[in-house]
Amino acid sequence: MSDLSPTTPSVSAGVLERALVSGDLAGLNESQRLEYYRAVCESLSLNPLTRPFEYLRLNGRLVLYATRAAADQLRAIHGISILDAQIERQDDLITVTVRGRTRDGREDVEVGVVSVAGLRGDALANAQMKALTKAKRRLTLSLAGLGWMDETETETIPGAQRIAEQQLAPAPEVQELRQQLAERAKELPEDSPLRAQAREAWKSGDTVLMREALSKIEKEEKDEQAA
Repeated sequence: MSDLSPTTPSVSAGVLERALVSGDLAGLNESQRLEYYRAVCESLSLNPLTRPFEYLRLNGRLVLYATRAAADQLRAIHGISILDAQIERQDDLITVTVRGRTRDGREDVEVGVVSVAGLRGDALANAQMKALTKAKRRLTLSLAGLGWMDETETETIPGAQRIAEQQLAPAPEVQELRQQLAERAKELPEDSPLRAQAREAWKSGDTVLMREALSKIEKEEKDEQAA
């Protein structure tokens, strides 16, 4: 069934509203997440093939965070330059404060803080560079108008869990039901209401809706055979 394809995602108004208002992408299926991901990249002029965002489980929500690829592209797009960087150490913390400016003259200041407790030598030097990187990326996202977390921040947030794309793949049960639905529905006429129902159930990834669509297709086939 050619029209049952992840290349034709559909995001309902309700689900999209939830994603935009709460920032929770857990209510989207994989096709909808892909469409949302592409829409975000397009709105920011980012190349989705470079994976500028990754997924994070935080406080029960599935959210996006910005990767280095996002920061690098945004810095180039907006012509962001670093004007000043100050590094301070107080007790076990290193704080870096950076000031930057966009091509159109807007300026902002951001900070990056890293714990250096017990660190010496190369480890201490790496921590200082990490604080500088964190500050610069936070500055970039701020000047670009993107109030999302950077990947350097996710490492220090309690309970935050990075989620690989593979972990968001549909469960085997969903994949099996989709395959069955596609095979059973492909023989239906193009204008059949059942074909339309099967298409929507396939897109939703909802096992209840897909079983219901399969049941109706089977019932129609039995009725035709009995006639």
